[in-house]
Amino acid sequence: MLTGFLQAAVKPYLPSESPASNVDMEETARRERLRIEELLKSKGMQYGSYPRFSVSIKGQKVTFKFQVPPACEVSQLIANLVSHLGLKVEDHGGGSDMLLRAWDSSVAWQLTLTHPEKQKKAEGKQGEGDLCILIFQSLISSEKAEIEFIKQGSLSIEELDALVSVLQLAGKKLGQNKTLEKKQMPTAEKSIASLESMGVRVYGLDEPLSYSSENEISWENIAGYYQQKREIEDTILLALHNPEVYDNIARGTRHKFESNRPRAVLFEGPPGTGKTSCARVIANQAGVPLLYVPLEIVMSKYYGESEHLLAKVFSLANELPNGAIIFLDEVDSLAVARDAEIHEATRRILSVLLRQIDGFEQDKKVVVIAATNRKQDLDPALISRFDSMITFGLPDQQNRREIAAKYAKHLTKLELDELAAVTEEMSGRDIRDVCQQAERSWASKIIRGQASKKGEQGLLPPVKEYIESAINRRKGLLSIAAQNIPNRAAKSQLL
Repeated sequence: MLTGFLQAAVKPYLPSESPASNVDMEETARRERLRIEELLKSKGMQYGSYPRFSVSIKGQKVTFKFQVPPACEVSQLIANLVSHLGLKVEDHGGGSDMLLRAWDSSVAWQLTLTHPEKQKKAEGKQGEGDLCILIFQSLISSEKAEIEFIKQGSLSIEELDALVSVLQLAGKKLGQNKTLEKKQMPTAEKSIASLESMGVRVYGLDEPLSYSSENEISWENIAGYYQQKREIEDTILLALHNPEVYDNIARGTRHKFESNRPRAVLFEGPPGTGKTSCARVIANQAGVPLLYVPLEIVMSKYYGESEHLLAKVFSLANELPNGAIIFLDEVDSLAVARDAEIHEATRRILSVLLRQIDGFEQDKKVVVIAATNRKQDLDPALISRFDSMITFGLPDQQNRREIAAKYAKHLTKLELDELAAVTEEMSGRDIRDVCQQAERSWASKIIRGQASKKGEQGLLPPVKEYIESAINRRKGLLSIAAQNIPNRAAKSQLL
């Protein structure tokens, strides 16, 4: 039996967060993950028979989160949780009581479950050691509903059992989905094997089912670029998850039905600005494999072989039952403007690429994402095939600060601002490399006795080390740019 309170609130209720976690909290998270895995194994649950879950730290609390499979009703999971954790009652036909609070808006709905006895405190504030269960569903993105356990410290035996029980229940529905797919698996496995034998890198398959949020492929792992993320969700993910909405609109607006779902999207911008990482997130959230097609596997010295290889990649992708994301990096090398002096083989590859994009079967979830840092060199006919073009520029001051914070979390806000200032005109990859080099340099100084090791901070690089690394990186980038100038001039003279 649930007690419900529907509230319209700008800021939904969340457990209070304490200051940033320390090493002890990270150890607690690791220990809790092991407890969950051991209990799942003791109940005969194997990897793949339950949803993937993450264990992470939020302030000084540990969170346990998983996505609800599409075939699973959230109401069933709520009933399961209440029966395990609720206050047992004898009147009203028995059952269990928990306090349910709900927030509903045009963008999302959210529920929280808490034990009724623990909610008798002033103004309903939660105690530091109390468990809160958060159930969240976005209405503007394609992500599945999420269930999250939030608690400071370790789960009790009852709470651990409830978490594993709800994972088991969700796993049964997950299994029902997979049963329907098993008949198609031989064809899919054969297609994947053929693609890999060609040299295509396939991402999104056989990923660990238990992982930390740090290793999860999600938008949270890509700092900044909020406008680009939103464009990707609006242009690609919503269409992949809700094709019927797009098709219904097309049927209602056109005399002859023609799908309005995107077939090809162009990512343009300098190297290292997150184009490939975003493509991996798209494939992960869409639930389909990402087929990364390296330039070298398409280009062949044998006549007619290059276009045959490219056509085969598209053909195998269309055989995958759930579709795929085909990622063509450095597409400018395959599809330069045909009025330029290009090799005949490149001209034929471009023709194949144009035909394949035009001929996509729209009832399958196959989307091409092409990346380039030289959009001006692309053939106009190919540019016209892209349904959307998303620009990834060099990060601004705020984005550089957020990127630096992912690789140097021990620095203060002022130090991060200082590091962001000296990395101006650097890409996200450059900033990552700057931080990695600072770590290596500091490690060598510690080993050689050239740096202080007093206290925890003494083991970590100071901001000065990062700034020196950034200055050296900038010198290297300027040197490379200077070398490329005469090369471009020589190339233009040949043309």
